[in-house]
Amino acid sequence: MKAYDALTEEAQGRVHAWPQRAQALFKALREDAVAELQREFIQRSVVAGHTPAEVHAFADELRALSDAQAFDACTLGDRTSGYTVDQLLRAESDPLYAFELRGGRLSPGEEGPWSPIAGEVSGGALTSADIPPEPDFLMKLKAKAERFQADAPKDAPRPKDKRLIGESRVEHTPQPAVKAVAPAALGGGATNRLLEDLLNEATRPLGVTFREHDVDTAAGLTLEKALESAAGPAMRGVPIPVTLGPAPGSHVRFAILLQAQTSAKTRAWQLFDPMTQELVWANEGDLLARAELPLSNKQLRRLTRIALPVGLRASL
Repeated sequence: MKAYDALTEEAQGRVHAWPQRAQALFKALREDAVAELQREFIQRSVVAGHTPAEVHAFADELRALSDAQAFDACTLGDRTSGYTVDQLLRAESDPLYAFELRGGRLSPGEEGPWSPIAGEVSGGALTSADIPPEPDFLMKLKAKAERFQADAPKDAPRPKDKRLIGESRVEHTPQPAVKAVAPAALGGGATNRLLEDLLNEATRPLGVTFREHDVDTAAGLTLEKALESAAGPAMRGVPIPVTLGPAPGSHVRFAILLQAQTSAKTRAWQLFDPMTQELVWANEGDLLARAELPLSNKQLRRLTRIALPVGLRASL
């Protein structure tokens, strides 16, 4: 196996920021892993921002476990009692954190010349300072995505989740009488706001509010206008929530446009699916051509709704 076979771009960026010896040890850890599940857990601990010492110690613990034991030790599963929402969400994407929540203990890792040096920057590589921890409001957005997915028409109703969404709308919507009654299905009506309540609550300290728009419908924005309006905020680091579906008006999956990058000829968008943890890049030309999105779920062909920030402060 090569050093970075099957590594995501984010994992590669973090490993490249480590000292050379730490990178060599990481390669050895992946090669020594006896199962693909172990390699996946190691990679996800890197993406979660753990230090080389922590990743090394975690890999040592995994090496002694079978696949079934590792999965049980590094996931919470249905054991949700006693944990906060933030803990549950973080444990879902960070197996090392879940391992520690379950009572696992890491042996003290080696600290030495291969450990990160304070202030070290090499060759323009990404450093931990360049990649801040996931903002709390993104964690909340992921929770919203799970509730959104639970409310999709093909799924059985979940009374608890619907109650939470209803309470949030009544508390934070200026006109509760209009939005208090949820529509029977996820449609494109003006009263069916999927994200505004949570987003506006979470980003109020930043002086940012969001407004939702259907995409490519008579009452909404064209995709061209939606992406043009989203480009500025996205290039300033403001994530843009969207919904995906097979056709306009069909809102199957919640996702986030994390960032936009512009070259001389085109613009590319980084799209994140919180439900599957897929992180992909889509060329704007392909999006405007209504081409298939580069996601594993081929039903998710189109951007069908977008939440655009308004009142963005110049300091952001």
